[in-house]
Amino acid sequence: MSVEKMKIMGIIGKKDFLDRVLRLIILSGNMHIINALSRVNSDDFFLPSTEKNMEALEEEPYLKLYSQKRDFSEDEKIVKLFYQVFNLEPQLRKDFLTEDYDYNDFMRQFFNIYRDLSSTVDEIEEKLQEIEQKREYIKNLKYLSKFNLDIHYFINMKYLVFKIMRITRENYDKLKRNYQNIPAIILKVVVEGKNVILISITPETLEETLEKIFSSLNYTLLPIPKEVQGTAQEVIEQYSRSIEEEQRRIEFLKRSIEEYKIKYKDELKKMFSRLEIEKVIEGLKSEIGIGNKLFFMFGFVPLSNIYNLKDELEKQFKDELLILIDDVNTTSSGITPPTKLKNLGIFKPFESLIKMYGIPAYREKDPTPFFGLTYMILFGLMFGDVGQGIVLLLGGIILEFVYKKRDFGGLLSRLGFSSIIFGFLFGSFFGSEKIIPALIMRPMENINNWLILTVIFGILLISSSYVFNIINAKNEKALGEALFDKNGFIGLIFYLLLLYIIFQVIIRKGSLSPILIIIWLALLLAMLFKELLITKLFRFKKSSQKLSINEYIEKGFGIIEMLLSILSNTISFIRVGAFTLNHVGLYIAFLTLSRMMNTLWGNWAILILGNIVILTLEALIVFIQALRLEYYELFTKFYRGNGLEYVPVRINNMFQKEDKKTLEYKRERLFVI
Repeated sequence: MSVEKMKIMGIIGKKDFLDRVLRLIILSGNMHIINALSRVNSDDFFLPSTEKNMEALEEEPYLKLYSQKRDFSEDEKIVKLFYQVFNLEPQLRKDFLTEDYDYNDFMRQFFNIYRDLSSTVDEIEEKLQEIEQKREYIKNLKYLSKFNLDIHYFINMKYLVFKIMRITRENYDKLKRNYQNIPAIILKVVVEGKNVILISITPETLEETLEKIFSSLNYTLLPIPKEVQGTAQEVIEQYSRSIEEEQRRIEFLKRSIEEYKIKYKDELKKMFSRLEIEKVIEGLKSEIGIGNKLFFMFGFVPLSNIYNLKDELEKQFKDELLILIDDVNTTSSGITPPTKLKNLGIFKPFESLIKMYGIPAYREKDPTPFFGLTYMILFGLMFGDVGQGIVLLLGGIILEFVYKKRDFGGLLSRLGFSSIIFGFLFGSFFGSEKIIPALIMRPMENINNWLILTVIFGILLISSSYVFNIINAKNEKALGEALFDKNGFIGLIFYLLLLYIIFQVIIRKGSLSPILIIIWLALLLAMLFKELLITKLFRFKKSSQKLSINEYIEKGFGIIEMLLSILSNTISFIRVGAFTLNHVGLYIAFLTLSRMMNTLWGNWAILILGNIVILTLEALIVFIQALRLEYYELFTKFYRGNGLEYVPVRINNMFQKEDKKTLEYKRERLFVI
C-alpha cells in the first residue's frame, strides 16, 4: 500500500549484444528506460576505476545517443504478403520471442521466397482479374446470343457506332416518349427486374449528341470484347474454355504456394511477433548511449524485480555485460524517478481515479488506500441501499470478470458492496424503509442529528488530509513546510481551534479565553510569515529573496481565502447527509405516484421505473459528488500528483496494440489457399 521502491540499473556491453539485451528487457517487462546521457551526466553517477570498468571509462567521454533509424517497410511488406496469402492470424506470442535468434538471419531466409511468392501472387491476381473480365463479357454477350450474326462486324463498323447498355424502366419510358428526337436506332433486348437492356446504333458523327441524351438517363454501358470473331454464342464458348484453362493454371500456382506454407509454416507464424518486437527495440534505441565499441543503457527497475533481472542478464550473457545497480537519489540525479503504485486488490481499481487527478510523486505517500476507503464510505453514506447495492455489486462483478473491464467493474462492485453495508445500517431496501430494520438509525427520522454527524465525519477527513500533507512534506525533507504551511501542522491546529471557537461562540453561546485568541492569532501570523520563520529556524534553508510589502499583502489575502475555503470545505460535507435524505425522498415520491395508479401492475411499474431512475441517475450523481469531495475538499490540501508514471517496456504494451494491427493485416485477403 505504497509507492514501490526503485533502483537504477545500468547495463554496459558490446554493441553487438544491444538487440538481444533489449529483447530480454522487453520480455522481462520490468525496466522503465531513461535517457543514457542524462544518467551519465548526472551528479551522482560514478563508475569506479577498476580493471573491469576500464573500457567503459574510456568510452564514457565519447558517448552519443543512438541516431540511426532502421526502415522496416520492406520487412512489413514481406510479413503482410505471407500472412495474407497463407491466411495466417497475426498474433503476438511470447514463446516466439524467448528463443535465441538473430532477427536479420531469421528474415533473410524469406527474402528469396518473397520474390518467388510475390511474382506468383501477381500472376494469380492477373489471372483472377482476367477471369473476372471474361465473365463480365460472357454475361453481356448472352444478351446478343439470340442474334446469329458475327458480332465483330457490329462492334467494328466504320461509320456506325454500336452500344449495349442498361437503363431503368422509368428512364426507358422517358426514352420511348422521345423516340422522334433520338438520332439512333434503339432496340430493346430484354427486361431484367427494374432494368431494361438496350442496343443502340448511331452514325459516328452523331455519337456525341446521343451520348448526352443517354447520360441524362443515367445509362450503364455494358462492355463487350472487340477483338473476337464469330457469333455471340461462339465467343461465349471460347471465353468459357479460356476461363477453365486459367483456373487450372491458378490451381497449379496455388499448389506451388502451398508447398511453401507446409515447409515454412512454423517459421512463418513467428514473423509477425518478431517484426513487432524489433520495431519496439528500434524505438528504444533513441534512449541508448553509443560509444565506439560499447552501448550504455539505464532504467528504473522496482526493488522487488531488480535482482531477478540481473540474474537473467548474467545467465544469458555471462561476463559480457557490466551491470550497475544504484540507489535512487532524487536530489542530485536530476532524473525524476517513476511511480509504481503497489496496493491491495481491494484498492486496486481506485488507482484509475487517482491517476485522473495525477500520479503521486516518487517520495509522496500513495493516497490510494485512504482514497479507496473514504470514497466507499462516502458513496455508501449517500447511497446506502441493500437492494440497489446488490444490483451494483452484480453489475460490477459481471463487468470485471465476464467483460474484463477490471477498473470500472472493480469500482462498481466495491461501491455496490459499500451501498449494501450502509443499506443494512439505515434499513433501506430498494428505497423502502419498511422491509428490513435499521441496525443504527434511519436518517430521515433523525435529520438534524444526521446532518451534524456528516459534518463531523467531514472534519475527520479534512483533519486526515492535513496529516497526509505533513507526512508528504516530511518525506520530501521539507520540515519547514510540514510545520508552518497552511496545510501543515500549524494549519491543522489553526483549523481545529477555529472549529472550537465557532462551536463555543455560535453553538454554545459561550465566551472565549483571551489566551486561546492569542494562540489562534499567533498561528495565523506564523502562516503569514512562513518563509521568514523557515529561514530563521532552519539555517540550511537559504532565502533566495526578501518578500516585499506587496507580496505580504498578497499573502494576507491568501490567508483570508484560506479561512473561507476551510469553512466551505467543512460545510460541503453537509451534502453527504443531504444526498442520504434525497435517496429516501426520491423513493417516497415514486411511492406516492404508484399509489395514485388504479391497477396493481401500474403500481409495480411506477416502483420499478423509480428504482431504475434512482439506480442510474442518482447513483451517477452520488459518484460524481463523492469524487468532488475527495478532489476539492481533501486532495487540494495534501496531494501533489506531479509524479511520472512507471511505464516499463514490456510485451504486454505490444499486446494492447494487437487488435488494431490484426485488423490491418486482415483488411485485405488476396485469396485463401
